[in-house]
Amino acid sequence: MRHFGGGSDVKEGQIIVISREYGSGGSEIGKLLAEQLGIPYYDKNFVDSAVKSSGLSTDFLEEEEQKFISSLLFNLATGGYHRAGNKDAADQVYIAESNALREIAQQGSCVIVGRCADQILADEFDVFSVFVHADLALRVKRVVERDGVASRRAEQTVRDRDRRRARHYEYYTDKDWGDNKNYHMSINSGRFGIEKSVQLIKQALELV
Repeated sequence: MRHFGGGSDVKEGQIIVISREYGSGGSEIGKLLAEQLGIPYYDKNFVDSAVKSSGLSTDFLEEEEQKFISSLLFNLATGGYHRAGNKDAADQVYIAESNALREIAQQGSCVIVGRCADQILADEFDVFSVFVHADLALRVKRVVERDGVASRRAEQTVRDRDRRRARHYEYYTDKDWGDNKNYHMSINSGRFGIEKSVQLIKQALELV
């Protein structure tokens, strides 16, 4: 075991991956956890590493991923079986992100939020996966306060982001996003709050 700040231990090379419902505070939990453990924190910004190694531009990565997921959602909603958007481009995005994740994980213990990292890294690294969730009303309230938007718009955003995350995860992993069986730990951040959720994860890490 290697000791870090905050009074907790984390295994050498252990990768903590946090998946989360939109508005649940998963990113905040991840940042605070990394800070208290004294290890790096990575979120969507790691796409920059994928850009450098793949030669794809950040705009291309984001645009093609969103177009593909939107098309996939449309086909699922309408019962269509047509090719979902530009699959080849979307796959380039996924491959670039996967390569970036592996490069990050090879550097040592860290906290990673989202991007199917729990499944991408599971076979090669010591991964501890967490799913953060909360009641819809609480998540909508958080988005309203954070973004300064109307409640109806916030709820639409929350539902849309959750659908996109679920379809992306399910398409590339063949597993159900948010299913407890796919994670080592599931936390209701609405029940425990940000700081206590972090403490629960740290306690769990001491047991594995």
